[in-house]
Amino acid sequence: GTGKHKLLSTGPTEPWSIREKLCLASSVMRSGDQNWVSVSRAIKPFAEPGRPPDWFSQKHCASQYSELLETTETPKRKRGEKGEVVETVEDVIVRKLTAERVEELKKVIKETQEKYRRLKRDAELIQAGHMDSRLDELCNDIVM
Repeated sequence: GTGKHKLLSTGPTEPWSIREKLCLASSVMRSGDQNWVSVSRAIKPFAEPGRPPDWFSQKHCASQYSELLETTETPKRKRGEKGEVVETVEDVIVRKLTAERVEELKKVIKETQEKYRRLKRDAELIQAGHMDSRLDELCNDIVM
């Protein structure tokens, strides 16, 4: 009925990840903002785990890119040697999302390194026999 059609037309309710937005913006930069078939096909393999099959549908891609355009300032019109515009709005979007993704990855790396250090310290304490009184508790934590 009409309820089902309305749900599909509103698009994904969960926000897109920075990685997904960057894939979208990069694909639009390559294929153009009118070729949604090509954009959708190119980025399908980059969906985050658990996304529905239509997550990168042409309609959702166009809608998400439109949102990116609305939230991005149009670049100041810098002129090159021959008078052409040096930076496009597509450039600005990709540059901004790339910077956000780099920061996100730095944070993930830092968290992973901290977790590794904690586990390494725990392993050393266990091997040295300092955790013998807590082995049952540690095993239960691992099982959980």
